[in-house]
Amino acid sequence: MKTLNKLLVAAIFVLLSAPAWAGNIPEFDAVGCDNQNFFAITNAAQHVPVIINNIGPRGPINNYSAFNNEYFHQTAGQLFPDPCFPQISSALTDVYNEAVYEWRIVLQMKPESDINLNIYDCILKHNEYNIFTAAEQSGRYRAPWGQLFFLPSANPSVTVTASPGPYATPGFMTPVILDARTMPGLNIVALNDILYTSKAHWEEGIVMVLPETGTLNSSGQTVYNLKQGDVITTTVTIPANNTADIRYGQDNVILKYIGIIGTWYYGNACQTPG
Repeated sequence: MKTLNKLLVAAIFVLLSAPAWAGNIPEFDAVGCDNQNFFAITNAAQHVPVIINNIGPRGPINNYSAFNNEYFHQTAGQLFPDPCFPQISSALTDVYNEAVYEWRIVLQMKPESDINLNIYDCILKHNEYNIFTAAEQSGRYRAPWGQLFFLPSANPSVTVTASPGPYATPGFMTPVILDARTMPGLNIVALNDILYTSKAHWEEGIVMVLPETGTLNSSGQTVYNLKQGDVITTTVTIPANNTADIRYGQDNVILKYIGIIGTWYYGNACQTPG
């Protein structure tokens, strides 16, 4: 009986102490060096503490976040200083023109939460360059008689997929479409060429459902737990009937989530920010 009691006490101790062994921490990922992403390093309240405090055995992981398989591609045009954020470069898709922007981002930790997709952009009226006098909303236009209209089909659409990395969950071998939770309501929709609207220089937020191994997404695909090293690809498509001047650059998409401590994934070293 004494032996049984000792085993029970030991078991309870293990259960109570388990959370201390795991632990969770905020993390964000972007294309290239996360510790140099413009929208991260200028946000001293949220992103900078993560850069400083998310530290694994080899140092702060966001200082080692350059991966060869990450990229930003676009078909809009050459990159020039952004009129909303002059410190970065972006490519313009002007009114009644179409283009595709794509960000491929490596997860540096295994997520234990839904993943926020934040899209930062610069939306201006046609042939205007001052966010403080010519801010615009995508899909919005004013008729010659002054009436405002909103045309859903004139807005950008977004597609997001997850692809297996070097430590992918067994069975996860091909890309799958991620789902999103609508807000408010938390209804599930597939992030497959789905419309969204954006305005001025404000970021837009999409909450992406954390996949669970063996379940089906709303597209009917079998999904698997995401792990560090898996890749999230975000594709934004601007339609031909676009009603605003829209700009995106490499830094304009950030993934935000809660990571599981101990699952760090280091890339190539980045320059340490000042």
